[in-house]
Amino acid sequence: MKFGHTIAYVQDVKASLAFFERAFGLKTSFLDEVAGYGELDTGSTALAFASHALMADLLPGGYVTDHESARPLGVEIGSP
Repeated sequence: MKFGHTIAYVQDVKASLAFFERAFGLKTSFLDEVAGYGELDTGSTALAFASHALMADLLPGGYVTDHESARPLGVEIGSP
């Protein structure tokens, strides 16, 4: 099995990509500003970002954004 990607749902995809570029030296491999989706070049596993607006369109039943949750979300992204 190969782990393909992780997607973080964010308010501003372009700003999130820029932060990870500055903080970790990663490069953007794909950005669709209109759709609100982008990916970083992290090797064989993609670290992607999708906007809350895109997810609202794709998931009409809704989902809970990080800032709406009263409790921490069960996810952590790290590197060795």
